Amino acid sequence: MKKVIETGVPINILFSSTIGEKVKKGHPGKLHPWWSRSPIVSSAALLKTALDDATQDNEDHQFHYTPFIQSFKDGKAGRYPSSGFPTVCDPFAGFGGLLIAAQRLGLNIFASDLNPVAVVLNQAAIGIPARFADQYAVNPKATTMLYHGSMGLAEDVAYYGKKLAGKVHAKLKERYPSAGLPETKQEFPVFSWVWVRTMPCPNPACGHEMPLASSFILSKSKGREYWAEPDLADRQLSFLIHHGACPTGKESNKHGSRGAKFICPYCGHITQDEDVVRAGKTGCLSSTLMAVSVETEQGRIFISPDDAQIKAARCEMPEDTPTENISHNARWFSPPRFGITEFAELFTPRQMLLLTTFCTELPAIMEEVQQDALAKGMADDGISLAQKGKGALAYSQAIGVYLSLMISKLTDYQSAYCTWDNRKGNIRSVFNRQALPMAWVYGEGNPFSSPIGNLASILKSEVNAIADLQATSHAEVIQSDALDVQFPKNAILFTELPYYDNVGYAELSNYFYVWLKKCLGNIYPDLFHSDLTPKDEICSIPEHFAGNSDDAIKTYQQKIQELFTRFYASASNKFPSIVFFGYREADRQESFDFLLEGILAAGFIITGMWPMRLSRNEDGKSLVRVAVVFRKRIEEGKVTTRRGFINALKHKLPSMLDVAYTTDMLEEDRDIIGQGMGLQVLAEFQTVINADGTDLSLPDALQLIIQEVKEYEKIHPAEMQMGEE
Repeated sequence: MKKVIETGVPINILFSSTIGEKVKKGHPGKLHPWWSRSPIVSSAALLKTALDDATQDNEDHQFHYTPFIQSFKDGKAGRYPSSGFPTVCDPFAGFGGLLIAAQRLGLNIFASDLNPVAVVLNQAAIGIPARFADQYAVNPKATTMLYHGSMGLAEDVAYYGKKLAGKVHAKLKERYPSAGLPETKQEFPVFSWVWVRTMPCPNPACGHEMPLASSFILSKSKGREYWAEPDLADRQLSFLIHHGACPTGKESNKHGSRGAKFICPYCGHITQDEDVVRAGKTGCLSSTLMAVSVETEQGRIFISPDDAQIKAARCEMPEDTPTENISHNARWFSPPRFGITEFAELFTPRQMLLLTTFCTELPAIMEEVQQDALAKGMADDGISLAQKGKGALAYSQAIGVYLSLMISKLTDYQSAYCTWDNRKGNIRSVFNRQALPMAWVYGEGNPFSSPIGNLASILKSEVNAIADLQATSHAEVIQSDALDVQFPKNAILFTELPYYDNVGYAELSNYFYVWLKKCLGNIYPDLFHSDLTPKDEICSIPEHFAGNSDDAIKTYQQKIQELFTRFYASASNKFPSIVFFGYREADRQESFDFLLEGILAAGFIITGMWPMRLSRNEDGKSLVRVAVVFRKRIEEGKVTTRRGFINALKHKLPSMLDVAYTTDMLEEDRDIIGQGMGLQVLAEFQTVINADGTDLSLPDALQLIIQEVKEYEKIHPAEMQMGEE
């Protein structure tokens, strides 16, 4: 029987839900950073349309799914019984958003990913909560209340996370001193330290240590404007801090908007890119403390660093640092161009001391968890988390996983590549986008202060996310290449396929991998046995193919097509699968149609395509994200001619589009949906024969479908474009 997704989907409702989904309090995205997350609420609603039978009662899909989305957001959505419904599989699980959606519907799930960081995220979001669902908290201050879902886990992470932070603070307190104001004897906590990179002026007649400041402005916040000015009275570089708006011409010593070109404030010499690159590669790039941001009773102010602040920041780099090499792919990492080649070099010595101390203190906290769990009566079975244990040892390691994610997430805010946001005088996280750029001015936050990005806020956001995980159905999480996965029987694919080389997951995630390995190497030895993440992921990154883009794309497309062939034997006979894929409209034929061909070549039929955009397409250049619906052929199709197929389209497609289309729909969305419905008509035929005896190709079939869709749209034009009043 057809499912709702094969007749009509509430596209506009789902779109509104998607763009309205923010990673805010309680969202699983707060567990840890990841790139290009799949939305959860709209994904759950779409999955529901693949499970529900299509009837006349639910043809009014615009109404039918509005209350579902709201109830899902409220955590009150109905759940499907696991028996009789398929296992939802995602072999590119990534952050785990699609499987979180499936699990909240009560469905059994199977998650896999080649990337160890993604596997840990999925364990934390769906695997561990399912294993310890309704588990009571074990910490000494826990109540005897009945814990629902992941509440016990959340309470223990809050308790032991705070204890871990307290132990680290006690050890490093002298490294984070308060600051005294020059005009008073009062001292106040430091919010952050603002640093600027420096190098010797390449002018032989000068040689001063010059700042490489993309901006001297510290804060533009109204009434609290501050800026720094190089003090030229002394050969040793220091700064004067001014309260008020920065005068024109004093904002920066950067020359031009492109490249690493800076003006020496001492002699006026302009450095060129090659000067800065050479300084970096010869070890002549350094950093100078430019300003200290202080939290006073009247608000945040900026002062010049005194000797105490400078001394506190000067500590030896710990021995146990991550010495693994950063990828030299400039698309993802800019620092290697300037001689910064090891992950340890992405942190100040004080930050490195902080992070390694956390890693060192973590095992003792986990041992404490285990003893407390035993005292609360948890089984002393000695079975580890990796061995699917549920006793005290496994539970202590589970808490260790969440605390490790806290430490790893802290590196997103504790790095010498956290750029300084001078709009309000704040620190940006390292990964504001899918790359790690060079940072000329950066902020070093005080992890023990109160603002966002410190330990307390990171721990709180993680605890809230854990508490909201509604994982009660069975979940299996493994590390595997997608082509090596042994799918369970009666399965459906529900996955976001990698978009060619759109995101360098393997390279980027190494930033977190090196820290998770330090924390979790003993818990998940098979996951963290290598120095860095595997690079044989399915993608078309040219650097993985000796720089050959054509080979990269060809291999990528072949592997994606092979995935469908391998999955076919396990696919459900009753329910359709859904794969999401993104492409640029101008490149559709080369970058998207191969996917449809691979699905058909594996023996499936395509029964729908639905645009599932992640943002408003205001410039026409954004990524087109489409959900392709496909299933096993239930009965053998007929053989027809090209003319017979055209007649079938003319006869059946209009009534299908009457249901699938809504009035407030973008023209490009109507085209995609129309092609999906047309492919469903094509699925009725085993073979379509051209006049010359050859089989009708997919491109030719799509052309015929598009012609009929356009004919329909002439008669039934869209009455209102999405977003118009």
